[in-house]
Amino acid sequence: MRILLSVLILVLSFQFSTKADDIRDFEIEGLSIGDSLLDFFDKNQIDNFLNYDESTDLKFRISEFSETDDFKINNYDAMQVYYKPNDKKYLISGIRGALFCKSKSECINQHSKIINDLKNSFSAFKNSRSEKIKHPDDISGKSTVELLFLNLNKGYITVRYTDWSNKVDFSDNVDVEIGTTELEKWVRSNYGNN
Repeated sequence: MRILLSVLILVLSFQFSTKADDIRDFEIEGLSIGDSLLDFFDKNQIDNFLNYDESTDLKFRISEFSETDDFKINNYDAMQVYYKPNDKKYLISGIRGALFCKSKSECINQHSKIINDLKNSFSAFKNSRSEKIKHPDDISGKSTVELLFLNLNKGYITVRYTDWSNKVDFSDNVDVEIGTTELEKWVRSNYGNN
């Protein structure tokens, strides 16, 4: 059974009593780990996604996409997927949905709701890790990221609240990301650069 991660409806509203522990049991906007992007987009659309490849070793491609006539984004303001660039099936290794906040209090409230939902839904939550770090993309050092990491069977869930300083021209946001264990290792290696 797949579980819909949906920030606007408290992300993880489970409809059964057993605790899911395999990352493939989750979806964001109908996308799940192991799905083919070709089931949702044609190859030309995928090839025209905005890519964040400049500072990676290209083991995975980080692609951002928008709503299309055939694919509706209902709960997020931005979506990203991770997949291997040489995979002709375009199998999804990670999915991220971000919600931009109108105010700091909106972000804080949304972040708290998501974390509380995770806490109530996972027995593995007791092993989750939280940290607050300075965002590396803000040279002033004033932007912060509050991160919760939950390790699951064959993957992970992260919930981030990014509080951008007024020195940076980005919007504060809360995002939820699911991914495989292989993807997590790659991200933690500074996208293959370490």
